[in-house]
Amino acid sequence: MSDVNPGGIINNKHLIDLKKIIHMKYIFLVPFFAIVFSIRGAFGQNGVKFLKGNTTTKVCGAYKAMPINGAIINTSNHESGGYTVSLHKQGEGFKLKNSTAAKKLALHYASSGVGILWISINDAPSQKLNIHASGNLITSFLNAIIDIAIPAGADVVITLATENIKVNIDLIATGSHFNLPPDIWNLPQLPIAKGPYKSEWKNISQIYMAPNWWRETKLGVWSHWDPQSMPENGDWYARTMYQENSPVNKLHVKTFGHPSEYGYKDIAHNWIIDQWDPEFFMNLCVNMGARYFMAMGAHHDNFDNWNSAYQPWNAVTVGPKKDIVGTWKKAAQKYGLRFGIGFHNTPPRTWGQFMPVKYGSDKNGPFKGVPYDGLQTISDGRGKWWEGLDPVDLYGPPHNSKDNSLNSPFANQFMWRIDDAINKYHPDVIYFDEHAGDSRMDLGVHMGLGFLAPRLVANYYNKSLKWNNGKMDVVVNLKGVGGRYNSFQNNNGLLPFVEHSLVKSSEKVIEKEISAYPFQTEESISEWHYQTGQKYLNAPNIITILMENVSRNGTLLLNLTQRGRGNLDTEVVQIAKNVGSWLKINGEAIYGSRPFEVYGDSAVYYTRNNGKLYATLTKWKNAPINLKALAVNGATLGNVDKVELLGKGLAISLPFTQDNQGLAINPFSATKPIDGIIDTVLAFNYRVLRITHNRKNWINDDDPGITMAQGWFRQANLGNGSFNNDLTVSDMIGSKLEFSFIGQNVSIVAPKQPGGGKIEVLIDGTNSKKVDLSSTGSWQSQQVVYHIEKLSKAKHTLTLINRGGGNVAFDALIVDDNH
Repeated sequence: MSDVNPGGIINNKHLIDLKKIIHMKYIFLVPFFAIVFSIRGAFGQNGVKFLKGNTTTKVCGAYKAMPINGAIINTSNHESGGYTVSLHKQGEGFKLKNSTAAKKLALHYASSGVGILWISINDAPSQKLNIHASGNLITSFLNAIIDIAIPAGADVVITLATENIKVNIDLIATGSHFNLPPDIWNLPQLPIAKGPYKSEWKNISQIYMAPNWWRETKLGVWSHWDPQSMPENGDWYARTMYQENSPVNKLHVKTFGHPSEYGYKDIAHNWIIDQWDPEFFMNLCVNMGARYFMAMGAHHDNFDNWNSAYQPWNAVTVGPKKDIVGTWKKAAQKYGLRFGIGFHNTPPRTWGQFMPVKYGSDKNGPFKGVPYDGLQTISDGRGKWWEGLDPVDLYGPPHNSKDNSLNSPFANQFMWRIDDAINKYHPDVIYFDEHAGDSRMDLGVHMGLGFLAPRLVANYYNKSLKWNNGKMDVVVNLKGVGGRYNSFQNNNGLLPFVEHSLVKSSEKVIEKEISAYPFQTEESISEWHYQTGQKYLNAPNIITILMENVSRNGTLLLNLTQRGRGNLDTEVVQIAKNVGSWLKINGEAIYGSRPFEVYGDSAVYYTRNNGKLYATLTKWKNAPINLKALAVNGATLGNVDKVELLGKGLAISLPFTQDNQGLAINPFSATKPIDGIIDTVLAFNYRVLRITHNRKNWINDDDPGITMAQGWFRQANLGNGSFNNDLTVSDMIGSKLEFSFIGQNVSIVAPKQPGGGKIEVLIDGTNSKKVDLSSTGSWQSQQVVYHIEKLSKAKHTLTLINRGGGNVAFDALIVDDNH
């Protein structure tokens, strides 16, 4: 609901001389001059019908309107200059008879508070229309628009459903389209884009697989930057500034003024970003070794950083007057980075936690009882910088923090805003600072996206298929998918499907063990929003966190905290460059890697890549070391042939011994620190060993090359002798898995088990053969169940189809050209 925008054309056929039709038993809505003043350029032509009560004459679709339960007709000097219908008690309303067919209905109304009008058609179940305070019942009006099917000849009944508020209505219009801004508090349910993905986790999980580019990246950079950065006083400023006597509140009052006079909307207005250099920032990301970039779409403050169609309080209309998200995307594309948008403005966070604190007042002191600016209305902006903007669109209509946020009018608005950003920017990733489930509480608020989550995911996936020419190439990040903050406590049966449907993310909490599916951990180099005097993680800290993630099948998303005006402290720049210098030399252990059967020993992190095993050591001292996990006769590692220390230029071969106690490495002389890295700890102590072994032609079931896994699910940390301690399994007949490889001879390695089923194997769609994976005795790991030779020297596709009879599993491929 926004105030009316002047400037447009009203067709003369819609004008009427009200003197000819005044009859007090009917409701007369908007005379000629009121249409010109109130709705010029807003309620336009496009098939719109202006409803005017008349007992004997119908002019341009004028219909009889009758009061209900004491509704009153008023003549006044309000904004429209004519007649209004006044609804001052719950149950009062009016009926419009014999309507023409329409798809939408619009009201021009004034209200004393937040409430609901019921709209019913031909006595059918009523549809809710949300309204809120306009600030003045006589001089300040708002628009409300609702999608509602009105058949020809229908009766339309409008009734006040809320107690203790008063509403004046001076215009009603019906039609298929209005030249009005969207009414963001009465949006319809967002339709899911057409495509294979449905709004149900099981369906999504049977189709989706994280794209290869995501598995390759391992490191992303985040710009956690919005108007809350302006005061340079830390995270959650938009909430804590309203908490009386909190440190942030005290600083705010001292620096800017009391929140009743200078609220968060004024912070946004005065957000200056004259030192923002997106190309410098993106070039730094590349030099740091990042492969994707995440822009801030909107934080809990409810301010959109793009040219938002459903949030007037955005960076193009307020404050910087720039499309920040769009500018970030252009820079990311220029520097070859994948692009993502982060959304923190979820219903539980924004509607539940951030909005309600703005409706209070101080309990003590000189401003005791003076309402904060969260209770201001559009009429309070007259003559001020924010004239024409409704504070309710930023702060929400006053409500209780315990209200069900997922069924609030904000929830629909949230969905449309995400969709708007998706349509405008085609991101490769969308991130939500919210749980995928709905079983947890925080600050007294029920958290999680719940039933909204699969709708968001399905809509995004389907739309992405169109701009990616049918290829699934995007990622969704959501929180609370298992782990410490599992949000599916009321329905743990959904977890395997949700894990397969997206890339789960968590804030500063790294998975304790190797994850069957890729995950992301969010970390910040310092405070999430800039805090004056903040301390920074150094480069060794960041590499350690990176390896803790990568070795467990994860990716690190690191926030480089920008100052309010957009620049970075010089210390941040140098730390980023140090990380990048190290990754340029040791990146083969990180980018595109997969976990080993265990993630590490003390101060050692293992990864696999292209048939090699890598050990990243964070306490290298040029002294003998023993890697216990790399003993002979392991399930994954073969006999070690060579151990090399990576460095600038050629790697250095090191002497070693492999036995039942592990892999013992004995540096024969002092090795030099890595050249070109300014951070001495990183240059001396953070070293990578490249280990070559005789199982280099084994390809694990999760290695690059898998292209489809419909109905197949991954399991990790099994301890049952499987290659790399993991499997890809299926219990659904007809489920299909495809794997691409290059080689002339290939073997399939899989376990056999009592009650195991059968798989059909195809090479390039032909050479079909059924393989029985059952055993008469106990579990049998690493069995060669299929072998074919003398294929052409080309890329081939292996297809496995579950043909029933029991559970089936796939472990590895052995690809060889030497038979």
